[in-house]
Amino acid sequence: MKKWVGIWVALAGVVCGQEELWTLRLPDTAILPSYVRAAYISRMSERHGGSHLGMQEYTVNIPFADGRKSHVGKWWYNVQGNITTTLLDIGGGLDMRRDDLFDFSLPVTLIRQVQEGQRFMLTLIPRYAGDAVSSSRAWDLSVVADYFIKRGENLSYSLGLAASPRFGQYALVPYVTFSWQATDDWLMRLRGYKLSALYSVTPRLQVGPCLGGEGGSWMVKTEQGQRIFRLRSLTASLLVEYDFSRPGSSKKLLSLSVGGALATTAEFCNRKLSHDSYEQRHYHPGYYVALEADFRF
Repeated sequence: MKKWVGIWVALAGVVCGQEELWTLRLPDTAILPSYVRAAYISRMSERHGGSHLGMQEYTVNIPFADGRKSHVGKWWYNVQGNITTTLLDIGGGLDMRRDDLFDFSLPVTLIRQVQEGQRFMLTLIPRYAGDAVSSSRAWDLSVVADYFIKRGENLSYSLGLAASPRFGQYALVPYVTFSWQATDDWLMRLRGYKLSALYSVTPRLQVGPCLGGEGGSWMVKTEQGQRIFRLRSLTASLLVEYDFSRPGSSKKLLSLSVGGALATTAEFCNRKLSHDSYEQRHYHPGYYVALEADFRF
């Protein structure tokens, strides 16, 4: 009897040790959308041609692991799913087999605390981006390496490198993001493709100008076969952010951007290492609206 008790105690010790080495925790909200977004760019005519282009985009983010509570050894990890549907309003000389494009990705981020106020993040992003006509070359594995530094309560920034072998225009792309509380009332922020200057009207409400980018890259079916279609639009807008969270709880942001698409380019690229463009179209300005809700804090 004592022998079996000893065996069970040893097994329990091993199991407890494994739990300390590896832990998975779902978000407090369980598997529910943590981020939703809808964007609209009105129909724009081509600058030197007879085509037109407009866009609607819808994005949903679903978390599968809480990056603050899930870890493997000394590495914390975060897993989420992203679904984006882009509906194009196209016609004239810009002719595509399908005008609805899809982007599905599953970013997995490993996080390591280097020292107080600094952390390293490595993200692997399996991704599908295409028109669902032919999927053989619409898959990609992107990699992002990011080093985050926090300098006091008013300044934080990240230095990183990103690579997308299938859809990236360049082999490696360096980037910088930052958040700077310049004064008690003004926040300067560069995040993703958006540079904004926000004024605090109230502790919950911020308003200011924003310069950003919309679009993406997809593998689409053409008369020449599968080719990369890239859409890029420079936007300028008035950004309004409102925090509707309860006092003491994590931030919940509702954001509205209203403005214009200043310059838009649509191009088809060959499937080469350099992804060189063989057809390019430029469009006149259009109207731009985006609405999003973000609970990822």
